[in-house]
Amino acid sequence: MSTTLRQGYVVGSGAVLDVTASVTLADTRIRGIFANGIGSFLITGTSTDPYGNILGNNIKFALTTAVDASDIILPEGGIKVNGVVKVSAPTSAATVAIFYG
Repeated sequence: MSTTLRQGYVVGSGAVLDVTASVTLADTRIRGIFANGIGSFLITGTSTDPYGNILGNNIKFALTTAVDASDIILPEGGIKVNGVVKVSAPTSAATVAIFYG
């Protein structure tokens, strides 16, 4: 299965923006993550349907030293996220790049 991958980026915490189109990521599949910073990162992409069911997924990981940089490659199917994709980073200087599509 081939797909065109795109990249979103955020410094610190907040919604992830596409680096080319400057639109907020939403309702997609995350295929890979690159991050640097010290502490716990949380990527959320969830929404609630009319019946109260939570759709989508959260991704949480930690980096432990100043020289850590995480390159996370996900399986071909990626991780499905619903709603706006947001990052909660440990510091305002932490960076996260998300490869999606």
